[in-house]
Amino acid sequence: MSTATAAIFQQAAQLSEAECEDLYEQLGNHLSRAHASEEPLTSDMQATLDRRWEEITSGKVQCEDAFVVLDRIQNRLHERAASAS
Repeated sequence: MSTATAAIFQQAAQLSEAECEDLYEQLGNHLSRAHASEEPLTSDMQATLDRRWEEITSGKVQCEDAFVVLDRIQNRLHERAASAS
């Protein structure tokens, strides 16, 4: 945590519950606006997201934890590197 962040957090810790909720909402709005400048999804992208979401929620496909998948990939890369030596 940076010094500035630590100082802000220390000040925020002194706020009332209502003030904390207001700060939380303001920070959320700030982050939403920051991401609003990203390009909007195309209709094809949205259709793909909708289709994939339906596959997940219907149980047609099973999701895996990203860290498990990344570990599996890393293990395979290490195996390939070891066999190439």
